[in-house]
Amino acid sequence: MSRESYYWLCDAVEVYKPVQWEYGRLNVTKTLLSKRKLLELRDKGFVRALDDPRLFTLPALRRRGVPALAINAFVRELGVTTADPVIDVVRLDNHIRDCLGEIAPRIMAATHPLRVVLENLPEDHFEEIEMSYKPNDDSFGTYTVPFTRVLYIDSSDFREVDSADYYRLAPNKSVGLQGISRAITCTKVLRNADGSIAELVCRFEPDGAQAKPKTFIQWIADCPKLGSPVRLDEVRVYNPLFKHDNPKDSSEVPGGWLSDVNQDSLVVVKGAIADVGLWDWIKRYAATEAGRKELAQHNVENVRFQFKRVGYFALDKDTVLAPADIESGQIGSSKLIMNRIVTLKEDPKKGSA
Repeated sequence: MSRESYYWLCDAVEVYKPVQWEYGRLNVTKTLLSKRKLLELRDKGFVRALDDPRLFTLPALRRRGVPALAINAFVRELGVTTADPVIDVVRLDNHIRDCLGEIAPRIMAATHPLRVVLENLPEDHFEEIEMSYKPNDDSFGTYTVPFTRVLYIDSSDFREVDSADYYRLAPNKSVGLQGISRAITCTKVLRNADGSIAELVCRFEPDGAQAKPKTFIQWIADCPKLGSPVRLDEVRVYNPLFKHDNPKDSSEVPGGWLSDVNQDSLVVVKGAIADVGLWDWIKRYAATEAGRKELAQHNVENVRFQFKRVGYFALDKDTVLAPADIESGQIGSSKLIMNRIVTLKEDPKKGSA
Protein backbone atom coordinates (compact mmCIF):
# COMPACT_ATOMS: atom_id res chain seq x y z
CA MET A 1 0.00 0.00 0.00
CA SER A 2 1.39 3.41 -0.97
CA ARG A 3 1.69 6.18 1.60
CA GLU A 4 -1.07 8.22 -0.12
CA SER A 5 -3.49 5.29 -0.07
CA TYR A 6 -2.62 4.55 3.55
CA TYR A 7 -3.34 8.13 4.64
CA TRP A 8 -6.58 8.24 2.59
CA LEU A 9 -7.83 5.03 4.21
CA CYS A 10 -7.03 6.28 7.72
CA ASP A 11 -8.92 9.50 7.02
CA ALA A 12 -11.85 7.68 5.41
CA VAL A 13 -12.45 5.41 8.42
CA GLU A 14 -11.57 8.18 10.87
CA VAL A 15 -8.87 6.32 12.80
CA TYR A 16 -5.61 7.53 14.29
CA LYS A 17 -3.06 8.18 11.55
CA PRO A 18 0.45 7.40 12.81
CA VAL A 19 3.45 8.63 10.86
CA GLN A 20 4.66 6.11 8.32
CA TRP A 21 8.40 5.65 7.86
CA GLU A 22 9.84 3.87 4.83
CA TYR A 23 13.33 2.42 4.71
CA GLY A 24 15.21 -0.28 2.87
CA ARG A 25 15.98 -3.68 4.33
CA LEU A 26 19.48 -4.24 5.67
CA ASN A 27 21.10 -6.86 3.42
CA VAL A 28 24.47 -8.38 4.32
CA THR A 29 26.79 -10.34 2.01
CA LYS A 30 26.97 -14.14 2.17
CA THR A 31 23.67 -14.51 3.98
CA LEU A 32 19.91 -14.04 3.54
CA LEU A 33 17.45 -12.26 5.81
CA SER A 34 14.13 -13.23 4.19
CA LYS A 35 11.97 -15.01 6.79
CA ARG A 36 10.59 -17.36 4.14
CA LYS A 37 14.08 -18.37 3.03
CA LEU A 38 15.29 -18.75 6.62
CA LEU A 39 12.42 -21.12 7.34
CA GLU A 40 13.25 -23.08 4.19
CA LEU A 41 16.87 -23.40 5.29
CA ARG A 42 15.72 -24.74 8.63
CA ASP A 43 13.05 -27.08 7.28
CA LYS A 44 15.43 -28.59 4.71
CA GLY A 45 18.13 -29.20 7.31
CA PHE A 46 20.74 -26.69 6.13
CA VAL A 47 20.68 -25.06 9.57
CA ARG A 48 19.52 -26.48 12.88
CA ALA A 49 17.20 -23.70 14.03
CA LEU A 50 16.51 -20.00 13.58
CA ASP A 51 19.14 -19.30 16.25
CA ASP A 52 21.79 -21.27 14.35
CA PRO A 53 24.92 -19.08 14.66
CA ARG A 54 25.43 -19.18 10.89
CA LEU A 55 22.33 -17.04 10.43
CA PHE A 56 22.02 -13.29 11.01
CA THR A 57 18.83 -13.27 13.05
CA LEU A 58 19.23 -11.50 16.38
CA PRO A 59 18.89 -14.77 18.37
CA ALA A 60 21.54 -16.37 16.11
CA LEU A 61 23.97 -13.48 16.51
CA ARG A 62 23.44 -13.53 20.26
CA ARG A 63 24.04 -17.29 20.41
CA ARG A 64 27.27 -16.88 18.44
CA GLY A 65 28.42 -14.41 21.08
CA VAL A 66 28.15 -11.16 19.11
CA PRO A 67 27.75 -8.27 21.59
CA ALA A 68 24.75 -5.99 21.20
CA LEU A 69 27.13 -3.02 21.28
CA ALA A 70 28.78 -4.24 18.08
CA ILE A 71 25.44 -4.63 16.26
CA ASN A 72 24.32 -1.17 17.39
CA ALA A 73 27.59 0.40 16.22
CA PHE A 74 27.30 -1.35 12.84
CA VAL A 75 23.72 -0.15 12.27
CA ARG A 76 24.53 3.35 13.51
CA GLU A 77 27.39 3.60 11.03
CA LEU A 78 25.13 2.62 8.12
CA GLY A 79 22.32 5.04 8.96
CA VAL A 80 18.81 4.78 7.49
CA THR A 81 18.11 4.77 3.76
CA THR A 82 15.29 3.88 1.39
CA ALA A 83 17.79 2.19 -0.94
CA ASP A 84 18.25 -1.59 -0.94
CA PRO A 85 22.02 -1.96 -0.54
CA VAL A 86 24.05 -5.11 0.19
CA ILE A 87 26.56 -4.38 2.95
CA ASP A 88 29.85 -6.27 3.13
CA VAL A 89 29.83 -8.51 6.21
CA VAL A 90 33.45 -7.47 6.81
CA ARG A 91 32.12 -4.17 8.17
CA LEU A 92 30.13 -5.98 10.82
CA ASP A 93 33.10 -8.22 11.63
CA ASN A 94 35.26 -5.15 12.21
CA HIS A 95 32.79 -3.74 14.71
CA ILE A 96 32.65 -7.11 16.47
CA ARG A 97 36.46 -7.23 16.75
CA ASP A 98 36.60 -3.67 18.04
CA CYS A 99 34.01 -4.41 20.72
CA LEU A 100 35.45 -7.77 21.79
CA GLY A 101 38.94 -6.29 21.88
CA GLU A 102 37.74 -4.17 24.79
CA ILE A 103 35.71 -6.74 26.76
CA ALA A 104 37.16 -10.22 26.12
CA PRO A 105 39.91 -11.68 28.34
CA ARG A 106 42.90 -13.31 26.61
CA ILE A 107 43.83 -16.94 27.21
CA MET A 108 46.05 -19.51 25.51
CA ALA A 109 44.33 -22.30 23.58
CA ALA A 110 45.17 -24.94 20.99
CA THR A 111 42.45 -26.17 18.64
CA HIS A 112 44.78 -28.86 17.28
CA PRO A 113 47.19 -29.60 20.15
CA LEU A 114 50.64 -31.08 19.58
CA ARG A 115 52.51 -32.64 22.51
CA VAL A 116 55.95 -31.23 23.38
CA VAL A 117 58.42 -32.82 25.82
CA LEU A 118 61.24 -30.67 27.22
CA GLU A 119 64.00 -33.27 27.37
CA ASN A 120 66.36 -31.39 29.69
CA LEU A 121 63.81 -30.81 32.46
CA PRO A 122 63.16 -33.40 35.19
CA GLU A 123 59.97 -35.42 35.14
CA ASP A 124 58.58 -33.62 38.18
CA HIS A 125 59.48 -30.10 37.05
CA PHE A 126 56.84 -27.60 38.16
CA GLU A 127 56.62 -23.83 38.09
CA GLU A 128 53.77 -21.34 38.32
CA ILE A 129 53.62 -18.53 35.79
CA GLU A 130 51.45 -15.46 36.24
CA MET A 131 49.54 -14.44 33.12
CA SER A 132 47.51 -11.30 32.41
CA TYR A 133 43.95 -11.58 31.16
CA LYS A 134 44.50 -8.41 29.18
CA PRO A 135 47.93 -6.82 28.77
CA ASN A 136 48.07 -3.15 29.77
CA ASP A 137 44.71 -3.34 31.50
CA ASP A 138 45.00 -4.26 35.17
CA SER A 139 41.22 -4.20 35.66
CA PHE A 140 40.97 -7.67 34.07
CA GLY A 141 43.32 -9.16 36.65
CA THR A 142 45.74 -12.05 36.37
CA TYR A 143 45.72 -15.81 36.71
CA THR A 144 48.34 -18.50 37.32
CA VAL A 145 49.20 -21.35 34.96
CA PRO A 146 51.46 -24.33 35.66
CA PHE A 147 54.64 -24.91 33.65
CA THR A 148 55.81 -28.51 33.44
CA ARG A 149 58.09 -30.81 31.42
CA VAL A 150 55.22 -31.74 29.07
CA LEU A 151 53.44 -29.00 27.15
CA TYR A 152 51.01 -28.69 24.27
CA ILE A 153 51.28 -26.18 21.46
CA ASP A 154 48.98 -25.69 18.51
CA SER A 155 50.05 -27.76 15.50
CA SER A 156 49.83 -24.64 13.33
CA ASP A 157 52.81 -23.26 15.26
CA PHE A 158 55.10 -26.01 13.95
CA ARG A 159 56.14 -27.11 10.52
CA GLU A 160 58.87 -29.44 9.33
CA VAL A 161 60.09 -27.34 6.40
CA ASP A 162 61.59 -24.07 7.60
CA SER A 163 62.03 -20.88 5.60
CA ALA A 164 63.59 -17.46 6.13
CA ASP A 165 60.21 -15.75 6.58
CA TYR A 166 58.84 -18.32 9.05
CA TYR A 167 59.40 -17.46 12.72
CA ARG A 168 57.65 -20.24 14.61
CA LEU A 169 58.87 -23.67 15.64
CA ALA A 170 60.68 -25.98 13.21
CA PRO A 171 63.37 -28.69 13.54
CA ASN A 172 66.58 -27.26 15.04
CA LYS A 173 64.89 -23.87 15.40
CA SER A 174 64.04 -21.90 18.54
CA VAL A 175 60.91 -20.03 19.49
CA GLY A 176 59.75 -18.21 22.60
CA LEU A 177 56.92 -19.26 24.91
CA GLN A 178 54.39 -16.60 25.91
CA GLY A 179 54.92 -15.39 29.46
CA ILE A 180 58.36 -17.03 29.75
CA SER A 181 61.70 -15.38 29.04
CA ARG A 182 63.43 -18.55 27.86
CA ALA A 183 63.09 -20.23 24.46
CA ILE A 184 62.68 -23.84 23.36
CA THR A 185 64.51 -25.53 20.48
CA CYS A 186 63.06 -28.50 18.58
CA THR A 187 65.62 -31.34 18.56
CA LYS A 188 63.56 -34.33 17.43
CA VAL A 189 60.24 -35.21 15.81
CA LEU A 190 58.59 -38.47 16.91
CA ARG A 191 56.02 -40.10 14.68
CA ASN A 192 53.08 -42.46 14.94
CA ALA A 193 52.89 -45.68 12.97
CA ASP A 194 50.97 -43.92 10.19
CA GLY A 195 53.69 -41.30 9.80
CA SER A 196 51.83 -38.47 11.52
CA ILE A 197 53.61 -36.44 14.18
CA ALA A 198 53.18 -37.90 17.68
CA GLU A 199 55.20 -35.38 19.66
CA LEU A 200 58.11 -32.97 19.53
CA VAL A 201 61.19 -33.31 21.69
CA CYS A 202 62.59 -29.89 22.56
CA ARG A 203 65.33 -28.36 24.65
CA PHE A 204 64.51 -25.67 27.19
CA GLU A 205 67.21 -23.08 26.61
CA PRO A 206 69.06 -21.47 29.56
CA ASP A 207 68.63 -17.79 30.28
CA GLY A 208 70.77 -15.65 28.00
CA ALA A 209 71.80 -18.59 25.83
CA GLN A 210 70.21 -17.08 22.73
CA ALA A 211 69.06 -13.77 21.39
CA LYS A 212 65.47 -12.80 22.15
CA PRO A 213 63.14 -14.88 19.95
CA LYS A 214 61.29 -13.08 17.17
CA THR A 215 58.06 -14.89 17.99
CA PHE A 216 56.43 -16.19 21.18
CA ILE A 217 53.89 -18.99 20.76
CA GLN A 218 51.14 -20.09 23.12
CA TRP A 219 51.36 -23.27 25.15
CA ILE A 220 49.36 -25.25 27.72
CA ALA A 221 51.01 -27.38 30.40
CA ASP A 222 50.12 -30.98 31.12
CA CYS A 223 49.33 -30.77 34.84
CA PRO A 224 46.21 -32.79 35.74
CA LYS A 225 46.40 -31.96 39.45
CA LEU A 226 45.71 -28.32 38.61
CA GLY A 227 43.16 -29.08 35.91
CA SER A 228 45.50 -28.30 33.01
CA PRO A 229 44.75 -28.50 30.19
CA VAL A 230 41.06 -27.53 30.18
CA ARG A 231 39.53 -29.84 27.59
CA LEU A 232 36.84 -28.44 25.33
CA ASP A 233 34.16 -30.89 24.21
CA GLU A 234 33.64 -29.02 20.95
CA VAL A 235 34.83 -25.91 19.20
CA ARG A 236 32.34 -24.89 16.52
CA VAL A 237 33.95 -22.89 13.75
CA TYR A 238 31.43 -20.95 11.69
CA ASN A 239 32.15 -19.89 8.11
CA PRO A 240 29.88 -17.98 5.68
CA LEU A 241 26.64 -19.85 5.01
CA PHE A 242 26.82 -19.10 1.27
CA LYS A 243 29.69 -19.20 -1.20
CA HIS A 244 28.80 -16.00 -3.08
CA ASP A 245 28.18 -12.52 -1.74
CA ASN A 246 24.64 -12.49 -3.12
CA PRO A 247 23.23 -16.03 -3.39
CA LYS A 248 20.03 -14.62 -4.98
CA ASP A 249 21.97 -13.32 -8.00
CA SER A 250 21.04 -15.75 -10.79
CA SER A 251 23.96 -14.59 -12.94
CA GLU A 252 26.41 -15.83 -10.27
CA VAL A 253 24.30 -18.68 -8.92
CA PRO A 254 22.35 -20.12 -11.88
CA GLY A 255 21.33 -23.19 -9.87
CA GLY A 256 19.31 -21.16 -7.37
CA TRP A 257 20.17 -19.85 -3.93
CA LEU A 258 19.95 -23.23 -2.19
CA SER A 259 22.67 -24.59 -4.49
CA ASP A 260 25.02 -21.93 -3.09
CA VAL A 261 24.94 -23.20 0.50
CA ASN A 262 28.48 -23.70 1.80
CA GLN A 263 28.84 -27.30 2.99
CA ASP A 264 31.78 -26.20 5.18
CA SER A 265 29.85 -23.43 6.92
CA LEU A 266 30.16 -25.37 10.18
CA VAL A 267 33.33 -27.21 11.18
CA VAL A 268 33.23 -29.01 14.52
CA VAL A 269 36.65 -29.41 16.13
CA LYS A 270 37.13 -32.10 18.76
CA GLY A 271 40.08 -32.35 21.12
CA ALA A 272 40.79 -28.63 21.56
CA ILE A 273 42.30 -27.49 24.84
CA ALA A 274 42.79 -24.23 26.74
CA ASP A 275 44.81 -23.06 29.71
CA VAL A 276 43.33 -22.91 33.20
CA GLY A 277 42.50 -19.24 32.75
CA LEU A 278 39.33 -20.28 30.90
CA TRP A 279 37.85 -22.14 33.85
CA ASP A 280 39.17 -19.55 36.31
CA TRP A 281 37.36 -16.77 34.39
CA ILE A 282 34.11 -18.76 34.37
CA LYS A 283 34.42 -19.16 38.16
CA ARG A 284 35.03 -15.43 38.58
CA TYR A 285 32.07 -14.59 36.36
CA ALA A 286 29.81 -16.97 38.28
CA ALA A 287 30.83 -15.28 41.53
CA THR A 288 29.49 -11.89 40.42
CA GLU A 289 25.87 -10.90 40.90
CA ALA A 290 25.36 -10.30 37.18
CA GLY A 291 27.10 -13.57 36.32
CA ARG A 292 25.00 -15.62 38.74
CA LYS A 293 21.84 -14.16 37.24
CA GLU A 294 22.94 -14.77 33.66
CA LEU A 295 24.12 -18.33 34.31
CA ALA A 296 20.93 -19.11 36.24
CA GLN A 297 19.05 -18.25 33.04
CA HIS A 298 21.68 -20.15 31.01
CA ASN A 299 22.75 -17.02 29.12
CA VAL A 300 26.25 -18.43 28.68
CA GLU A 301 26.98 -16.59 25.44
CA ASN A 302 28.15 -13.61 27.50
CA VAL A 303 31.19 -15.66 28.58
CA ARG A 304 33.62 -14.67 25.84
CA PHE A 305 37.35 -15.09 25.32
CA GLN A 306 40.07 -14.22 22.91
CA PHE A 307 42.08 -17.33 22.08
CA LYS A 308 45.41 -15.64 21.51
CA ARG A 309 46.38 -15.45 17.85
CA VAL A 310 43.30 -17.50 16.89
CA GLY A 311 40.06 -15.56 17.32
CA TYR A 312 37.21 -14.67 19.63
CA PHE A 313 35.04 -17.39 21.12
CA ALA A 314 31.97 -17.67 23.37
CA LEU A 315 30.25 -20.47 25.22
CA ASP A 316 27.36 -22.01 23.27
CA LYS A 317 23.98 -22.66 24.89
CA ASP A 318 24.66 -26.41 24.54
CA THR A 319 27.33 -25.94 27.23
CA VAL A 320 26.65 -27.62 30.56
CA LEU A 321 28.07 -25.84 33.61
CA ALA A 322 27.59 -27.97 36.69
CA PRO A 323 27.28 -25.78 39.83
CA ALA A 324 29.33 -28.32 41.81
CA ASP A 325 32.17 -28.03 39.30
CA ILE A 326 32.17 -24.24 39.52
CA GLU A 327 32.24 -24.50 43.31
CA SER A 328 35.08 -27.03 43.40
CA GLY A 329 37.11 -25.48 40.61
CA GLN A 330 37.43 -28.82 38.78
CA ILE A 331 35.59 -29.82 35.62
CA GLY A 332 33.62 -32.96 36.36
CA SER A 333 30.29 -33.35 34.59
CA SER A 334 30.51 -29.95 32.89
CA LYS A 335 30.56 -29.84 29.10
CA LEU A 336 32.28 -26.91 27.40
CA ILE A 337 31.24 -26.02 23.86
CA MET A 338 32.71 -22.91 22.24
CA ASN A 339 31.45 -20.94 19.24
CA ARG A 340 33.89 -18.95 17.16
CA ILE A 341 32.51 -15.42 17.02
CA VAL A 342 35.02 -13.95 14.60
CA THR A 343 38.62 -14.50 13.57
CA LEU A 344 41.56 -12.26 14.31
CA LYS A 345 43.42 -10.78 11.38
CA GLU A 346 45.11 -13.70 9.70
CA ASP A 347 48.86 -14.18 9.53
CA PRO A 348 49.49 -15.52 5.98
CA LYS A 349 52.66 -17.31 7.13
CA LYS A 350 50.99 -19.27 9.92
CA GLY A 351 50.64 -22.93 9.13
CA SER A 352 51.86 -22.57 5.56
CA ALA A 353 54.00 -25.36 4.19
